[in-house]
Amino acid sequence: MLRALVRALALVVIVVSVVVVLDFAELLVPVKMDDAAMADTIPACDGRVLAQGLTYRFWDPEPGHVVAVHAAETTEGELVPDRDADDRTLILRVAAGPGDVILARQGSVFVNEVKFDDLETAPFGPLTVPNEQYFLLGDNRSAAIDSRTFGPVLENTIFARVFMVLWPLRDLTFRLGQASGASPGAIACE
Repeated sequence: MLRALVRALALVVIVVSVVVVLDFAELLVPVKMDDAAMADTIPACDGRVLAQGLTYRFWDPEPGHVVAVHAAETTEGELVPDRDADDRTLILRVAAGPGDVILARQGSVFVNEVKFDDLETAPFGPLTVPNEQYFLLGDNRSAAIDSRTFGPVLENTIFARVFMVLWPLRDLTFRLGQASGASPGAIACE
């Protein structure tokens, strides 16, 4: 009995140690949503997702990927993507990459004149995304703070790809496809 308990305890210590190392190296990162930028794709305010940082060490982000971005909060309360910051983590969707032309017209986003998604979006652009930068949008377009506010982000600011909604359990999924229609709008997080 004691031997089984010691084995179980050793296994728990190993698993916890591996998770801590993976989190520290940003290879497997749990992230809590503290805004509504990706509602309804990811539950606003209390949603939790799991992101992995291995993909972008070998490949570039692609349009449609949901990504985690380091951000700093300025003294004025604005969010600014910053690879060295650990104030906040923004979860947003890659809409366009280096060299792409992005704009919104007639309620839709277009990348290189091809419709990106079916989410209602206020007009902006056109904008050509600079080299080594990405244009990120929240799925909750009417309430998201994204590249429409702070501009395209440097590639090295994107540190992980979100691949799973963990919490709440009723929303547990690996599917992070784009929604369509009207955004849920402003959601007060407490």
